[in-house]
Amino acid sequence: MTAEGETPLHNSASDPRVVLIAVDASGGAPAIVNAGARLARSFPTATVHVVHVFRTSRFDRARAGTSGPPADAIQDAKETVEFHVRSARKVCRNEVRGHFLIGDPVGEVTKLAKEVKADLLVVGTHDHTGLERFLLGSIAETLMRHVHCSVYVVRPAPHRD
Repeated sequence: MTAEGETPLHNSASDPRVVLIAVDASGGAPAIVNAGARLARSFPTATVHVVHVFRTSRFDRARAGTSGPPADAIQDAKETVEFHVRSARKVCRNEVRGHFLIGDPVGEVTKLAKEVKADLLVVGTHDHTGLERFLLGSIAETLMRHVHCSVYVVRPAPHRD
């Protein structure tokens, strides 16, 4: 609502047209989807893409003694993507599409961001520090260096005592 004599605000031509929300299997994923969908709500013509990359590596396959991930784990991951797509649709009226990929999260998200011409990538961080971060790496930080678009990082909610 505008005051008398004020002109309404308009979105600009440089507003995001494609918002890519990348989630993992952690408990923080719903907050990432919610944050991304709320952002997209501000840009009604933007398309929202929700992606989950089922992480695999040669070490994972060697440890499991198989040539690929277990079928039930893949099915669970696909259902998780569908859940997140439905969740995003409850938060925004934008067109929402889901993507399930298998491989290296950084490589697959970077490739998808380029493919869908993402203007904004929404990712989460686990806020690992010190040795944990050294050993696990930071997917969010690596994505910020590799993707061609802006990145919005959703931090976990602080623990309340």
